Amino acid sequence: MKLLAIGAHPDDIEIFMYGFLSACKNKGDDIFLLVATDGSLGGENNGDLVLQRKKESEKGLNLLGKPTFLNLPDGCLGNDQSHLDKLRNQLDKIKPDLIVTHSTKDYHSDHIALSRIVKQIASHYIPIIFCDTMMGINFNPNYYVDITKYMENKINAIICHKTQKPDRFIQLAKLMNSYRSAQCNAPMGKFAEAYEYKGTFPFTDIREFLPPSPKVRSFYIKAINGFL
Repeated sequence: MKLLAIGAHPDDIEIFMYGFLSACKNKGDDIFLLVATDGSLGGENNGDLVLQRKKESEKGLNLLGKPTFLNLPDGCLGNDQSHLDKLRNQLDKIKPDLIVTHSTKDYHSDHIALSRIVKQIASHYIPIIFCDTMMGINFNPNYYVDITKYMENKINAIICHKTQKPDRFIQLAKLMNSYRSAQCNAPMGKFAEAYEYKGTFPFTDIREFLPPSPKVRSFYIKAINGFL
């Protein structure tokens, strides 16, 4: 299938969606990457920050594909008609089978605005899966994907964003993805990303689109054996 990932800023796909996209690429899906804003408001500016962040994103995502930059104003993403038109043009061009983007419950105004724009444009003809929020605040996932085999690549992708002081995001990703894995009763050393999908007609069940969830361990049997 054609899978379209849409991040609000140049490092968002790496932080929130990288493992899921890697798993989808591994099963043969075509990955398309969109970065909505120019990222001009965030990071250490050692010259042309917009250009620096584009290069960081291209380097960070090189194993998944080449990102397309919409260059919308950082911090001002909203319902401006030009914002909707740029995104709609990309959807019409790519014609994705599935979209992954931010949740409307996220902490950042650009993330929230992008989520609402995507929902408005995609409407009922493209299913949308929403990625986790920073540290899972206000997020209630109903789908998990095991990203253990892709975690090293995810960390390396985040490291590419030197203007963002990436060590803090690496630690947050390790903590969050370890926690999400633990929610699935996975052993220590495993990692998972969490997502939310709200089934709507005609995409009530989209499991055929998705990579495998973490395997469920026989916790009940092991617990019983512990008493024998």
